Amino acid sequence: MKIATFNIQNLFHRDTNLLKANKEIKSSVWREEFEALYSKKQRLTSDYIRMRELAKLLGFSKPSYEPYLSMQNIEGSLLIKSSMEVMETKASYFTDWNGWTKLKSIPIPKKAISNKAKVILEVNPDIILLQEVENRQSLNQFNESFFGDNQNTPYTEIMHLQGNDCKNIGMGILLKKGYRIQSVISFSNERDEKGVLLFQKDFIRFKIKTPENEILYLFGCQFIDENESDALRKRQAEKVAKVYRNLLSKGVENIIIMGTLNAPSYSDSISPLMNLGLKDIVSHTSFSVASDSGKDAGYFRMGAYQMGVNIKQKDYLLVSPSLFERISKSGMNRKALWPLKKPEWDIYESVKNEKDAASDHPLLWADLKLKNMIKVHKLSA
Repeated sequence: MKIATFNIQNLFHRDTNLLKANKEIKSSVWREEFEALYSKKQRLTSDYIRMRELAKLLGFSKPSYEPYLSMQNIEGSLLIKSSMEVMETKASYFTDWNGWTKLKSIPIPKKAISNKAKVILEVNPDIILLQEVENRQSLNQFNESFFGDNQNTPYTEIMHLQGNDCKNIGMGILLKKGYRIQSVISFSNERDEKGVLLFQKDFIRFKIKTPENEILYLFGCQFIDENESDALRKRQAEKVAKVYRNLLSKGVENIIIMGTLNAPSYSDSISPLMNLGLKDIVSHTSFSVASDSGKDAGYFRMGAYQMGVNIKQKDYLLVSPSLFERISKSGMNRKALWPLKKPEWDIYESVKNEKDAASDHPLLWADLKLKNMIKVHKLSA
């Protein structure tokens, strides 16, 4: 059984506030890179190309998107084209409309959408948990558009749960034939001692039955963003740890905690989870990912995934000790993640620039050897 987690950062449309926040986080890195290139005495053609890209990203030239949609009633209807080429009527002869409206979300470029699917298709997991999915309709459309005709990836069970965030970043899960969700518990209504919602995004517990009749408990988590309250993130981690310990007390062993925790592994804010005895798949001997190029292939940056994989760790796939021993292979796919600055790593040819990137997050996966519970029972009878 191959299981994966991927913060896909929306499928077709992304909230404008999320785009703005993401741009602010990256702007300091872009400025550093631009200044370094500008300071070079001799520049290559590739340097000039990158400087033009950075100028666009930093707002020196035309903005990457317009936050307003103009509307005018001229001979009939206003038609809006979605990211999947579907025309939808937004106004007609029967309504009076003129002016403009502020857009809540911006369509994701087609290449980026295709690269999101490309990452999943290459890993080909049996179960994949996706963070930041806008709605069930988008998840269904994404599944049908990219996986529907592929016999190797028949995702037959689909679920989407909206979290507390108002920016359309819910959680979705896709399962292949033979894997069934037996129960779901959402902790989105959990509150702290002041009565405030504990999870701004979500924490969900899935109980899943495999084709081998094993039961797995999957915890899907997305904690508060890295530039926000460490104290709140720690309270979120404490709640997840409490649910984990409660399952252990009942004799449950097959538990996986995955998602975006938004803190490096040494951070105190997620220590309630890291001190539970859970195992991070990046520490498994089978863990495979293409290293950074050049001298950084042998370098370990503080807070990174591991030596030679020098991107800040925010996403995790943590497994209980009993499951860690049953991992046959594990790895990371970051081929559709655009490098902010050198050193770079191998990326898909379809990722020509930052707009083509599938996400700012890698996909993490693990292949587990499951026991066939029916066969074990017959042998022992």
